[in-house]
Amino acid sequence: MMELINNRGMRDWMIFIKVAEVGNLSRAARELDISISAVSKSLSRLENSIEVTLLRRDSHHLELTGAGQTAYASMKRITSSFQSLLDELRNPDKIIRGSIKFSAPAIVCEFLANKWIWEFTASYPDTKIYLDSRERSDFFSKSLEFDELVFKSGIIENEDLVYRKISPLKLVLCASPKYIKKYGRISHPGDLENHIIVGLHNHGLSGPLTLFRQDESYTISGAVNVHLSSNNLLSVLNLVLEGKGINLMTPAWLATKYLKNNELEII
Repeated sequence: MMELINNRGMRDWMIFIKVAEVGNLSRAARELDISISAVSKSLSRLENSIEVTLLRRDSHHLELTGAGQTAYASMKRITSSFQSLLDELRNPDKIIRGSIKFSAPAIVCEFLANKWIWEFTASYPDTKIYLDSRERSDFFSKSLEFDELVFKSGIIENEDLVYRKISPLKLVLCASPKYIKKYGRISHPGDLENHIIVGLHNHGLSGPLTLFRQDESYTISGAVNVHLSSNNLLSVLNLVLEGKGINLMTPAWLATKYLKNNELEII
């Protein structure tokens, strides 16, 4: 729902509709893939603009006022009609066509996004996609490198952006057979403090790393022996393949080929 309408006034109404339907700010934020603060600000902005209280809420309870019930019933129909009108005006033949700028981290561009785009444009020949590699950690609608569609990791806390979360990325700890033969196998996460770690720094992967196995957990702090840390995943992976060290956060999809070829082993 949220990705369809960019007009702020209409978007505020759509957020209100979602809150009214689920009866909870946190659940509404989760279903809309935005922050709770963005939901709260949107509701406050909406009520201030129309000078009417739509919701009574405290830390434990939320309910529609009489005006809120009337607004919900009417705006539910209006927003649906508005979206249908936009769809009809913009694409009366319902044909997917046009161009779009799409940016993603270099590693995604090199191994995934290029294939996604090739398959998409093959299915929809009237489309054209400009793929750009971008590594920025900060992201706002006024950023110089702002694109129409962005694939990135980390947390976005900006109510000006419409975004959707995808499935969590599976990360694996891996090293080359050459490294394991030279330095020995690891039987417990605590052993990592005595090994060479090739680090990956990324704003979406900041802070201590906690490993889980059934009911056990172990947090890796800054005590590990990191000689080099990079935000370029391939630079880290190439060193690991050469037996220089262990990487704690290799994407499973990237490691698969090397695991099958016995060039890497999961620790």
